[in-house]
Amino acid sequence: MAHEPDDPQAPPEPAGRTGPAGRAGPAEREFVRFAYRYAYRIRLVVVCSCAVLAVPAMPADRMAIASVISCVVLGWSVLHYRLGMAGTRPGPLLAADMAVLTGLCLTQELTIPDSQSMYGSTWLLVVVSIVAVGYQMMYPAGLALAMALLLSVVDLAGAMLDRPDGWDYAVPNVSWLLVQSLLAQGLYRLVLRASRAADAVGTQAAAARRRHEVAQAQHSAEREHLATLHDTACATMLMVSAHGQSLRPEILRTQAAKDLRRLASERATSGETDVAQELFAETGDHRLVVRAEFDGSLGLIWRPAVEALRGSLGEALRNVARHAGVNSATVTARREGDTVTVVVSDDGTGFDVTRVPPHCQGLARSVVERMAAVGGRATVDSRPGHGTAVRLEWPHV
Repeated sequence: MAHEPDDPQAPPEPAGRTGPAGRAGPAEREFVRFAYRYAYRIRLVVVCSCAVLAVPAMPADRMAIASVISCVVLGWSVLHYRLGMAGTRPGPLLAADMAVLTGLCLTQELTIPDSQSMYGSTWLLVVVSIVAVGYQMMYPAGLALAMALLLSVVDLAGAMLDRPDGWDYAVPNVSWLLVQSLLAQGLYRLVLRASRAADAVGTQAAAARRRHEVAQAQHSAEREHLATLHDTACATMLMVSAHGQSLRPEILRTQAAKDLRRLASERATSGETDVAQELFAETGDHRLVVRAEFDGSLGLIWRPAVEALRGSLGEALRNVARHAGVNSATVTARREGDTVTVVVSDDGTGFDVTRVPPHCQGLARSVVERMAAVGGRATVDSRPGHGTAVRLEWPHV
């Protein structure tokens, strides 16, 4: 089954930073990704700058060892950035990061010149601060604050080892590091809450818009049905009433038969029908091996919507047979509240949805437009080598 297409410049969403799976809205996801990227990039710039500028400040007899430590910090900073942006598992990456930072904090006597007698003016404090603040945007709140506390303890221990008689100068600065972390976490959660509120407003507006579209589709279908009745049965009855007994029976029979054929060929525009029954019938009309996973509570919905779902399902399965290079597909259908969702997925070759030739618009025209006509929605998710998933949604009004 295909996954949502990824922005090549965007890392995966950090675990624990968004709401429940599948529930985070676009504003929330975008903010989390932005904060994640920002934390990694600003850390890379600040840490590398501090490591480079620290070497010239060291006395000549300690410049060699300081240069080695600076190279280690630079190398790890670049590697940490690349691994983080590539979506490496957060556990091992965080453990390795803490190991490097612990070593850096405990070797302050090798990296901080004696001229910086006050701890608050050292480059190491800047590095530890930006790392602790960055953690608040990279990891879940509890873990991020715990790591900030651990960094503070390790940093204070390093200050004690470097200046056994003057380490008390470091206490206020280390305490401020914790305050910075709490403020960063509070600001992050404040913006996150605003993002979720924006998503909620957007969801409500989209639902209202879709209800309006469904109502318009229903009214349009009803008008077409009434027009057909006017042009067939009503017109025939008017002809009978106008001509009375002078109307020849064979003419009436011919006209009535034509009216009946037209009414029978018109799709019903009122009433409801069983969703699962129609969808299951459609899966049996294809040569593919179709694995159907239907929720038992699909129930009844507006007939044109069921026909749109069935027609879109059929077109999606035909596309699998024609283009996916596989002989099987999976169809899942469920109902959550007032929304029926059908997903057609395969493990085939997939394709780039942004590079579909103009002459290959079957999904766009036969699926997306068909669902939109009844107030529904269809999305196509595919990547080369990762299969395709066609998602159909119709809100029950």
